[in-house]
Amino acid sequence: MLRSQAAFAFCILCLGMMPLLPVQDKTNKNKEDSEGKTFFLVARPELREPIFKESVVLRLPSSVGVGEGLVVGLILNKPARVALSDIFPGDQAFENRSETAYFGGPVDARAPGVVFRSSKADKQATLLFGDVYVSFDPDFIRELLKEPEKTPDLRLFVGRSQWAPAQLQNEMAIGAWYSVQAETNLIFSATTQYLWRKLLDRAEPAGVARAQTYPCMHVLMSQLGLCVLDL
Repeated sequence: MLRSQAAFAFCILCLGMMPLLPVQDKTNKNKEDSEGKTFFLVARPELREPIFKESVVLRLPSSVGVGEGLVVGLILNKPARVALSDIFPGDQAFENRSETAYFGGPVDARAPGVVFRSSKADKQATLLFGDVYVSFDPDFIRELLKEPEKTPDLRLFVGRSQWAPAQLQNEMAIGAWYSVQAETNLIFSATTQYLWRKLLDRAEPAGVARAQTYPCMHVLMSQLGLCVLDL
């Protein structure tokens, strides 16, 4: 027991000695995050938790109205083999539709969410930035999907990701995620299999220290339920 306490104390000391994270994680970026703006959370290679490994998460502002008091996001780069007829059973409009949804995260895994572009606001949707909106209203999503020609830029999700604010702050502090400004074209990318690598290369400048450089990082990530694997 004493040895475990000593190891954890040593880890806290290590954190105080670590160099600053790259520009995406500095104080000014954290301030922007706290103001509820929209960012990509890009999993660092050290994050090996199966659900979020090599993930790009669209972090949503608190105004979206779900997960009250929590940080909510949608994983952008994990297509799910879930047909529209499975999401909206009994609706004949979707029986012969071939579109499938993306896996947004493990919370409410069958509940739909949608990110789309629109030239006008709708009370069932929340503006993210520019002309990009998000909604978790199933009736609104159902009607939106029935006329796909009216909303060509649309991404459907099942489930969502969410964290307690302190939980995500801790994961950011130990270097589990990069924070990158969201871009419309990447949200609706047709080649999501390359999205994580593209954003990782953008976020991770040459010479940035990896988590395994610090032995105590293994202990801290374990405390948070994360898994570290030396590369």
